Amino acid sequence: MRIDERFDDTLNFRDMGGLECNDGRHIRKGLFYRGAGLFYFSEEELKEFEKLGIHTIMDLRSGIEIEKEPDPRIEGADYIEHSGLVVKGSQQIDWSPKGMKKIGGEADEQIAKISHYYTLIAFNNEAFRLMVNEIINDRLPIYLHCATGKDRTGFAAAVVGMLLNVKEEEMKKDYLLSNVFRKRVIDKNLEEVKDIAVEHPEINFLIELQDGVREEIFDVFIDSVRKKYASFDEYIMKEYGISAEKLAEIRDRYLEK
Repeated sequence: MRIDERFDDTLNFRDMGGLECNDGRHIRKGLFYRGAGLFYFSEEELKEFEKLGIHTIMDLRSGIEIEKEPDPRIEGADYIEHSGLVVKGSQQIDWSPKGMKKIGGEADEQIAKISHYYTLIAFNNEAFRLMVNEIINDRLPIYLHCATGKDRTGFAAAVVGMLLNVKEEEMKKDYLLSNVFRKRVIDKNLEEVKDIAVEHPEINFLIELQDGVREEIFDVFIDSVRKKYASFDEYIMKEYGISAEKLAEIRDRYLEK
């Protein structure tokens, strides 16, 4: 587990450096960071964050979210603000706390809608394309975040993983780390619905999706890429317009033994 004691664990903050790739190399440390929105950081945490020398802050929240809780400005950092959600499918889902506490058939329908949505997020995602462009052009270090740094950020991080040839099990492990960092929040909200969950255990699934992540959703995302493309490399090259030669160059630049 990659804990950085400078930051509260609920910030879900981590350096992706060290993740192992299929060729035995690892992502270089100090280049790719992910976590929660900077508006959650304390003054002391922001001071520590500034020491990282971040070049690009990729904010994957919607315009409404950003307007409500804007990020503090970090000196020297460029901000890219573009929702990581894709319009198709997402507008039919009630992402509110009420929507994530449904039971019975409504819960099953909600889970099915969310699962289907995550078969779409990997494709024609302009935010992911902007992120990959920053990486290609060496505008690093980069910090990826949404609100709590688990879903939109988690899948953006998986795209970075595919770009850099990270092992699938390593990508999944990194995705599921959000449950470790956010355990206090998840446990608190599961406790609040424990009586309802006796007869309606499906509510636990939705609570875990609201406050953490589920392995099944990561698998849905990965399977959607596999169904459309022959390999992760093909996905990266065709979805983001990168040649095989350029892909090799990027990996040589950001990976180490």
